[in-house]
Amino acid sequence: MNDKVNAVERVIGLDAHPDSFTAAILRGPTPAAAVVEKVYNKVPMAQLPSWAQKHTTAQDLIVLEASGNSFQVVRTLAAAGRPAKVLESCQMGKLKEAHANNDKISAVRIGKAYLAGTAKEVWVPDPKTQEWRDWFHAYSKATKRTTQMQARLRSYLSDNGVRLKPGTRLTQTGEVEPQIRQAREWSARQWQVIEILLAELRHADQQRQHWRSLIAQEVLAEPELLSLVRLCGVREIVAFALGAFVGDIQRFAHPKKLVKYVGLNPAFDDSGQSEWSGGIGGHGHKLLRCLLIEGAQAILRSGKSPWLAGARSCSPPRAASTSRSPPSPASSPWPSGI
Repeated sequence: MNDKVNAVERVIGLDAHPDSFTAAILRGPTPAAAVVEKVYNKVPMAQLPSWAQKHTTAQDLIVLEASGNSFQVVRTLAAAGRPAKVLESCQMGKLKEAHANNDKISAVRIGKAYLAGTAKEVWVPDPKTQEWRDWFHAYSKATKRTTQMQARLRSYLSDNGVRLKPGTRLTQTGEVEPQIRQAREWSARQWQVIEILLAELRHADQQRQHWRSLIAQEVLAEPELLSLVRLCGVREIVAFALGAFVGDIQRFAHPKKLVKYVGLNPAFDDSGQSEWSGGIGGHGHKLLRCLLIEGAQAILRSGKSPWLAGARSCSPPRAASTSRSPPSPASSPWPSGI
């Protein structure tokens, strides 16, 4: 990071908002030696390309905090011939002073955070990967909405003393509606509530099925995504999510960095005489990790693999112990390479 900082002429901290931005031009190799040459406050976002052409050079580096429009800002600056990088927002938030903060202070803080050499850079996805992410988020929201409407309908029925048979699929409204109608006598007002809940559920499920169909067609059209479906536990949704959020696999210098990005590496804390090791939650890409875990659970439920009996017999230890040695390869129920 320090070598990259020394290679640029100036670092420009950019505090971007949907309608405006504030920029602080810093010159210097370190945060302590950096001098704020000028600050441009609350410039309309529409003027970003012309402002960059007028007040910056191709040797400058523009850095901004990750936010809703940060990727679009980077693409706009790239079209104007100005390099830009996005810094992780979580780390930037820790540097914020609670008692004093405004756009000018934020712009300077972002620039100095990059000069410190410890700021984490966020990969800016290419347009196609960004569109894939938009598709997956739309599918996730439709799925969440479907689940919400199912819960609301079941809750309303339960409040009125109606419990449907176990295994009843509420999304099959053509079959569910007659069951609900025959469950008890409903007043006109009560049935209007049920009709609206069923209509909202039907609409949410149609959106979910529409997005899933589009995702399946996209996976079929992409050979790399289609090759992932051949893996056990991976179907179109998981394959598409891997393509959308991992993006260019070459951006990971080592497989361990990809494992860390997904969050499949166990947490640990070794300090002094104490040693602690935990699970895989609390770090990494939560959505990808959850999807891969669901895929593994699907394999365990399938019952078609010869080593599943040994996998089911393995139960996680209740507490981490440093005195126990790992099992030898001969006694381990897992096959080599897992």
